Amino acid sequence: MKKKNLFLKSIGTKLTLMFLAVSIIPVAIIGFLSNNSARNALEDSAFNQLKSIGTLKGDLVTSFLERKFRDIEMLAKANNTIDAFDKLKEYHDTGGATPEGPFNSGADRYRKIYDKIDPFFRNYLQEYNFYDIFFICADHGHVMYTVGKENDLGTNLSTGEYRNSGLAKLWAKVVSEKTPGMTDFAYYAPSDENVSFIGAPVFDRKGGLIAVIALQFSTEKINAILQEQTGLGQTGETYLVGDDYLMRSDSRFGTESSILNKKIETESVKLGLQNETGNHIITDYRGDFVLSYFKNLELKKKFGTDFQWVIVAEIDKSEAFAPVNKLRGQILIFGAVIALLVVIIALWFSRMFTKPIIQLKEVSMLLAGGDLTQNIDVSRDDEIGALADSFSALQENLRMQINEITEGVNVLSTSSSEIMATVSQLASGAAETATSVSETTSTVEEVKQTTDVSNQKAIEVAESAQKITLVSQDGKGSVEKTIESMNKIKQQMEAIAGIVIQLSEKSHTIGEIAATVNDLSEQSNLLAVNASIEAAKAGEQGKGFTVVAQEIKNLAERSKESTVQIRSILADIQKEISSAVMATEQGGKVIDSGLALSSTASEVITTLAASVEQASQSNMQIAASSQQQLVGMDQITAAMENIKEASIQTSSSIKQTEESVIDLNKLGEKLLNIMKQYKLK
Repeated sequence: MKKKNLFLKSIGTKLTLMFLAVSIIPVAIIGFLSNNSARNALEDSAFNQLKSIGTLKGDLVTSFLERKFRDIEMLAKANNTIDAFDKLKEYHDTGGATPEGPFNSGADRYRKIYDKIDPFFRNYLQEYNFYDIFFICADHGHVMYTVGKENDLGTNLSTGEYRNSGLAKLWAKVVSEKTPGMTDFAYYAPSDENVSFIGAPVFDRKGGLIAVIALQFSTEKINAILQEQTGLGQTGETYLVGDDYLMRSDSRFGTESSILNKKIETESVKLGLQNETGNHIITDYRGDFVLSYFKNLELKKKFGTDFQWVIVAEIDKSEAFAPVNKLRGQILIFGAVIALLVVIIALWFSRMFTKPIIQLKEVSMLLAGGDLTQNIDVSRDDEIGALADSFSALQENLRMQINEITEGVNVLSTSSSEIMATVSQLASGAAETATSVSETTSTVEEVKQTTDVSNQKAIEVAESAQKITLVSQDGKGSVEKTIESMNKIKQQMEAIAGIVIQLSEKSHTIGEIAATVNDLSEQSNLLAVNASIEAAKAGEQGKGFTVVAQEIKNLAERSKESTVQIRSILADIQKEISSAVMATEQGGKVIDSGLALSSTASEVITTLAASVEQASQSNMQIAASSQQQLVGMDQITAAMENIKEASIQTSSSIKQTEESVIDLNKLGEKLLNIMKQYKLK
């Protein structure tokens, strides 16, 4: 495999293959196109030839049938035919036959009629090459005359042993349609072969149907038309197939008759029976690939038959395309000769081109091994010579550059050593800085925790101050409401005192009225006494007045008693009013004292609320300051963390730089060793 790859990598091989490709590919394309063109042309020519042969033979078959139809029609209208049927019908109707029985063809009377009419029809049969001629009774199907006198003479086609024969079918068709007709090829026992019948109606001179005249012919003539092999080569053939897929002509390749014996169900036959015409390449009934042309002869349309035939013309594909195969062989031989010439020319050209290239390759391999002392000796004016000159210039440039690189590597080695020492010092300082930053970060974290505790306490104090402020404000409001209520009580007490004074004055007035009533009672009592005295003086006339006087006296006594009670009640009321007045005055004094105390408490609570509010605001400011201080400490902590990370990164970077400087130093040493490998002198 390795040798094969080296062979394919050779520029000489590639040049040879390139020359082959440039020459062979066009030849192959031309050969391919020529082969296809020839194949298509031959295919078209073969199909056209098959079409011509198939069409011609189909026309010959239909022309043959047309002549037979013309013959039978002319024979049916001939006077000899009508006269013969008249004689036979007279014999038939006067005892020569019964409707269900056979026709009597053995009587002397019949033989005389037969001998009289036979010469004309026998001559006609021989002249037009028919197998037999039949006269058939139109009404019953009696076969009244045949030229051949086979077993069918005298038979009854409607009831006899040949009632299912092709002749019986023809008789029934012609009588039914009153037009000429034809039957397909079928085995006919009296003749012991495959035959077809063509018949026509016979009318008397009055136009009445009296008989059917029929002609019998074998497959020989049609088979001869189809067996003609002109233009079909060694494997071509034409044949007929019926709608039962059985052949109506013999196969060219069979040793025995194929008519009505061999079944053909190829694609051509199927399409032809569908009334299509065309050509294609198929597998025939022998299993060989053939070019096939097919066509329906349209017997139904032309002759009114109840069957159809398809004509097929075929030739083996191998024979049809034999010239193409021969051309393909010639193209292959021509291509092989061209390929051989191209290989010879390509080898000569490749040797001419590859010799200086091989020299370049050898010097290049030495150059790859570090040997810059070898030179190239190529004297050419083409591109290869220019390549050799460029290679020599490249070689000289490499010598100069390697010298410069060697000097640079030495300088690089010295510089990298100095840088490595400096980086080591930086690494030590970075480590100390990282330690200091770590300690500072720890201290800041402790301060942050203390500040966090102070902030929490300040927030708690501020919240307590807020609560006290709210309580003092509530107390101030309650005191103000108390002062307001006591002022209302004072006003009510003053109103009560006024009412009590008025009651005292009213009670004095009532006392004066009661004294007046008492005086009136005493006077009424005196008047009653005087009245009693005067009544006593009057005697009997003064008794009524005595009663009145007594009542007035009683009334005066009751009024006096009531007055005494009123005075007693008034005295009690006046005492109570005096007590109420004193109590009212004392209540007013107490209310005044309460108002004074409430005012003092209000002032104290107001002062306390103001102080608490001021203290709350101060505590809130302290909490805010603590929060700001806490945020500041967080920022300081974050900054210290960043400084710490930066210190670590710096230390890591210095470490990487130190490693890189070490690698650089090693690289310088490696380059120096590499430069030592080159041989410059």
